[in-house]
Amino acid sequence: MHSQNQKWSWQLKIFTTCLVVSLLLLLWWAPTRRMRGIEDVQVGDQSPVRGGLQWKEHKAADKEKANRIKKAMKRTFWKYRLKAWGFDDILPITGGHYSSRNGWGAMIVDSASTLAIMGLWEELQLSIDHIIDSVDFEEPYGLVDSFETTIRYIGGLTSVVDLIDHGVVPAHVIPKEKRDRLLAQVVILATKLGPCFNSPTGLRWTKVNFTSNTGTYVARGYKNPITDPARAGSNWLENSALSRITGDPIYLSNATASWSSLVWNPHVEDFPGIIQSPMDIITGLVQGDDRSWDSGHDSYYEYLIKAHILAPGDQFSATYRDRWVQAALSMKEHLISKSLRTKTSPKSHSFIGSWMDGQLVPSMTHLACFIPGNLLYGGRYVGNEEIFNLGLDTLEACRHTYHSTPTGIGPESFQWYPTNWTETAIETADHRLRPLYAPPDQQALTNVHKNGFWATVPSYSLRPEYLESVFYAWRLTGEQQYRDWSWEAFEAIERSCKVEFGYAGVENVMNLPGDAGYTDFTESFWAAETLKYLYMTFADSNVGNLDQWVFTTEGHPLKIVR
Repeated sequence: MHSQNQKWSWQLKIFTTCLVVSLLLLLWWAPTRRMRGIEDVQVGDQSPVRGGLQWKEHKAADKEKANRIKKAMKRTFWKYRLKAWGFDDILPITGGHYSSRNGWGAMIVDSASTLAIMGLWEELQLSIDHIIDSVDFEEPYGLVDSFETTIRYIGGLTSVVDLIDHGVVPAHVIPKEKRDRLLAQVVILATKLGPCFNSPTGLRWTKVNFTSNTGTYVARGYKNPITDPARAGSNWLENSALSRITGDPIYLSNATASWSSLVWNPHVEDFPGIIQSPMDIITGLVQGDDRSWDSGHDSYYEYLIKAHILAPGDQFSATYRDRWVQAALSMKEHLISKSLRTKTSPKSHSFIGSWMDGQLVPSMTHLACFIPGNLLYGGRYVGNEEIFNLGLDTLEACRHTYHSTPTGIGPESFQWYPTNWTETAIETADHRLRPLYAPPDQQALTNVHKNGFWATVPSYSLRPEYLESVFYAWRLTGEQQYRDWSWEAFEAIERSCKVEFGYAGVENVMNLPGDAGYTDFTESFWAAETLKYLYMTFADSNVGNLDQWVFTTEGHPLKIVR
């Protein structure tokens, strides 16, 4: 198996080198077409020494609240250890277990960096011992998803190595011998995942068959396999850090090739910086007209600015920054949709829609509530006040989806009437006056009048994105209201999600607590992200310092090296 992995490594090095050189030549010969609008990018003084990303004043911990959240993490860990240890998932209502992520113990790997951040050393030691002694990353259950495996497993493991190397985890907790074995596990998995990069265009295959060592895909109704910006572009941070730690450039080279056709887009961009989707993995041609920062697109844009911050010395760092600024300004111009004011909801909120089939659709998912934090983070770093203020505005809109529901928790997805619609259009039975997406029933119509939006998928799966953005707002402004928002959300989750064997999702956040129902499943991002961002909001501001660490899309901290 080792010789087979070495073969892949050399093939990938040759392939990705040729691809990057080809793309650079294209950029040289056609810069105007490829980077339309780049000359208008508004970048201020983005030197990291101008005062730093964090609020200028040190903020002490709110120890009582931080300890409450740490207690929730300990409860999550020990209930999982009791009922589902070694499996990917716990079923927190029945106490059962399940493996949705190839059977490598996703909860253990994904939560390890949170245990490290919180200083839960006993739990971390148990986790690392299991990973190095009991997990065989060469033997998965089924095909391996290249996106999820990168963000949860490779990101989680690489992050813990970084936390050990830079003293967050003391040497007596995880000694060097165990650190080295942990890194060896990352290398094994990253090597086995390598064939996902071996496509005609460099765009990653969405699946990998570890038995045949080939990239593959699940058919989705197109002639050729397709992918989207998030799947193609959400691996640069993890692979860049892995190349830095191991000294092997292959990981960074592959990741750069994977998103190069997005960063140096050969297609004309009607909205500068915004990528059309989906894309054909074989030809690279666009197969649709979806343009969004929401699901399927999200973390590509997130990673552009984070790549610039994580590795300012990378040869393409400034390009990543400029492409992110382009995309953020295009989002403001083309995707922001103000909600209609109604008699009982007098405030118009800045929601983030998606461009689909030639029109702006006033629909948003909970996942897109990561966007305010990313705008705040990047806007502060590049010195662009317009982008920073857009982050504050859209965060207030996300908070509204939490604060206005009976449970105090935001729904999985929702829609609204944009400001060019009227009360008459809402109330009339004449569908010719209705917008494309209208409230389907009386309950939804009531919610429009009361809150200015209605839930299209009313569930909650312990998602972190809103709390992630609140964390950035707190760290970047120091305003107490953001700690208040975070705490009210945590208490709402405690009321509605706490069950016998941990924490469960909610079936309908639009019902009162007690009547909202449960889903018998705990996603690993509950421990990897939701509890981590909650904790860091109330911990000392030096914990997870934004001037020292960049957080991946799965919430795993990677060390900034300048």
